[in-house]
Amino acid sequence: MKNSAITRIVNQMSIKYKLFFILLLISIIPLILVSYASISYMTSSSNSYSTNLSRQHISFVSNDLNSYFTQMQYSFEGLVNHTSFQRFTGTDRQDLAQQSSDIIEFRSLISNAMQFYPEILGVLYLDKQNKTYFQTNQKTLDASFNFKADTLYSSIYQLESNQLLPPHPMNYVLYAKDSIFSYVWPIVNLHNGDITSWLMIEIKAEKIFNILENEHGQAGQLYLYYKPAQRLYQSSELDVEAQLAERFKQAYAEQDNKQQTFYFTSQNQTYEASISSLFDENWELVWIANRADIKQGVAKAIQATMIIAFVSLVLAVIIAFPSMNTVVKPLSRLKKGMEKLSRGIYTPIANTARSDEIGYLVHSYNRTIHKLEEMEQQVYRAQLREKEHEILQLQAQINPHFVFNTLETIDSYAARNNGDAVSDMVLSLSRMMRHTVSNNSSWTTLREEVDYIRHFMNIHYYRHHQHVNAELDIDDQVLEERIMKMSIQPYIENSFKYAWTPSMTPEQFKLTVRAQKLGDKLKIEIKDTGIGMPEPIMQHMQQLIEAKGELQNEYFNKHTGIYNAYRRFVLTYGAEGEFILESSPGQGTQIILIIPLQLP
Repeated sequence: MKNSAITRIVNQMSIKYKLFFILLLISIIPLILVSYASISYMTSSSNSYSTNLSRQHISFVSNDLNSYFTQMQYSFEGLVNHTSFQRFTGTDRQDLAQQSSDIIEFRSLISNAMQFYPEILGVLYLDKQNKTYFQTNQKTLDASFNFKADTLYSSIYQLESNQLLPPHPMNYVLYAKDSIFSYVWPIVNLHNGDITSWLMIEIKAEKIFNILENEHGQAGQLYLYYKPAQRLYQSSELDVEAQLAERFKQAYAEQDNKQQTFYFTSQNQTYEASISSLFDENWELVWIANRADIKQGVAKAIQATMIIAFVSLVLAVIIAFPSMNTVVKPLSRLKKGMEKLSRGIYTPIANTARSDEIGYLVHSYNRTIHKLEEMEQQVYRAQLREKEHEILQLQAQINPHFVFNTLETIDSYAARNNGDAVSDMVLSLSRMMRHTVSNNSSWTTLREEVDYIRHFMNIHYYRHHQHVNAELDIDDQVLEERIMKMSIQPYIENSFKYAWTPSMTPEQFKLTVRAQKLGDKLKIEIKDTGIGMPEPIMQHMQQLIEAKGELQNEYFNKHTGIYNAYRRFVLTYGAEGEFILESSPGQGTQIILIIPLQLP
């Protein structure tokens, strides 16, 4: 009966007074919470509470680190146990042919593992025979670097268990010397159980230090402590304050039973340190927090909650009186939203907690535009996935005849014991293949595409024992521009295959590749002075261009290279790309690509 009376009174109240009553309650609740929070914050500033927080946090981060290295090691286990890799560890240093064969078999395992860890700059292999192998997508090995003469790397030849080396510069590569952690993996020979080789997974130091960053708003800082050198590491750029590090080492050494949490002083400040073991017994994770910072945080938290409570009360009073606008404004916003919706613009209305007719209309409208927007996004994503799938599928159709012919040429030179030629061709072929499959992406830089062309022409020279008169005139300003992968090489290969013969002199045949910037676009020109395209073939190409690659033709079923290149060009650049083809018998062929300068 009493509840019915209260319900009747509430129902009879105007919306204005209902809102005022609700806002008043909302303003009182924060005051109650402020009082409770103040007591909670003050009690939580005690030593036991702070210790529990630090232990939980350090345990969480140490689990992250341990899990990261465990998963990474699991990704490379297939490589370590693979037959070709085990055979490679025992292959004689002078047997280059067997080494190349083994590398061809297992390098894809390294690439597959590395694609899940973009922070891995490379994988380095060393053994007691002085064999060295380095696989990377980003760096170039310095062939003159002496690993055994280097203080750090010479120490790994004695390791018999997996260890993480402290951060150090990547001195054995050319150019930029990134700071890295080296994860050393001694390789056990599965036949005799000996350890004569080591695998080093080179990880960007930035990746490990990012895991240490304090993202939980908690006072204090995480460090890595390397026990053999008694050194704290915070990041690759920031050095740990010297006196703080020295006092920590002294306090750490004084702990007889190596307690998980202890206290020490530095410059009249008291610090709390918590320690957690890591997967490598040489490393420990250390949390150091200034006790003064913790107390300051408590005081600021109390002050902030009091301010919020006071502001909430003031706002409750101010908002209650003009509450009549709550009826008109939602309707006005709803009308404007529907007008925008008729023009294809999805603008949701701010959600309201009310459950009356206006609130129902607002919620229904928001749900409707959400569903419309979601359906539109689904259609867009489906079209985008279909387009990306076709681009990657076309890109993956590598001409097997070129690979087979190259391997036969390598075999021919190997039979004649021409090791330099074999090494040069294997290196060119491997870099071409790596460029083709690297990052599983359809984009590359113009510099990388030019390098790919040079490797192709190098192999062409060995196959035909004759250099082709070629000029690569590339503006240095556009070398780092992003372009579609393999957007130039197919036309050069076609030119060598159909427009050039070994009997031609440099005056009879010349290939020119130019690239320059035209405003906000990039112009690429591939021109040769060969025999040109016969009229029937030229007609096929014109039909392909007019159809924007949407053409079913028996000719292109047999000549897929140019079709795939043009089809990928249309799918990638669409209406923003321009493709120009000019050719006539005896006058050579010219292809011009004009593409937008933009990042993919």
